[in-house]
Amino acid sequence: MTRFLFLLALTLNVSCNTAQNTQSIKKTTEDYAKTITSEALKTHLYTFAGDQMEGRMTGENGNNKAAEYLRNFYIDHGIDAPIEEKNYYQTIPGSYFNGGSKGNPSQNVVAMIKGSEKPEEIIVLSAHYDHVGTENGEIYNGADDDGSGTVALIEIARAFQQAKNEGNGPKRSILLLHVTGEEIGLYGSRYYTENPLFPLANTITNLKCRYDW
Repeated sequence: MTRFLFLLALTLNVSCNTAQNTQSIKKTTEDYAKTITSEALKTHLYTFAGDQMEGRMTGENGNNKAAEYLRNFYIDHGIDAPIEEKNYYQTIPGSYFNGGSKGNPSQNVVAMIKGSEKPEEIIVLSAHYDHVGTENGEIYNGADDDGSGTVALIEIARAFQQAKNEGNGPKRSILLLHVTGEEIGLYGSRYYTENPLFPLANTITNLKCRYDW
């Protein structure tokens, strides 16, 4: 699933080069897809869905730790923030969640890879990173769907950034969107559509990373 989404998105962005540009392509889309390994995904997932994230309940400490993990990944891999330098959070006030976050604020995590030819056109790749927290002392780790989709998304982003660094980047801009508040009512995605960072008219499509075992 991860490689399918990556190849589909990359085909939309890269492979439609003109004959003039084709000579400069050193690697194929499959080459970049192969840089996404099961080992890397497993390493991310064991951390992201580990007990230290406390089930990633929206507005709680574990959810904030998870957001920080995503932000640090993007900083470490040189993937830009779309809002301002090193600001990868679209903050959502606690009141927006209608009590679902116990009045605590949360944040969507966003990053961007700017397109080379049509930067104003946006392809959104999204996943939700929150889960349901703990209950009666038991941590609900959220490895399926949200955890697996989230780590797939950051590895896809890393591969796109590598392609860009090597002169084979996307023609359109790619917005990496990790939404919060999914489990308590789809709040993060709704907040983004009501407060888009870029005009919705410029959004070409949204591909959601989700994998249920």
